[in-house]
Amino acid sequence: MKDIFDKDELSEYFKDRVEKFEEYFNDPDQYHKIFTELGFTYVDDGCDGFCPECEQKNICSVYPDLKDEWDSVLLNLN
Repeated sequence: MKDIFDKDELSEYFKDRVEKFEEYFNDPDQYHKIFTELGFTYVDDGCDGFCPECEQKNICSVYPDLKDEWDSVLLNLN
């Protein structure tokens, strides 16, 4: 993920990634793009943009601002 420190820019970047994630997740033919295009992989000490599985979200300064959006996404997936 590129370095974005502006909250509005980060929010827009996040929303775009979530929309693409939802599209790819729900389409078996595009599922691989979650990893190839969006780059969701385990990152040892950095942010990969996928908050639900992040081990650092409890200490992340940005996660509280994104938590409600992630909760909404996860509810829609179930």
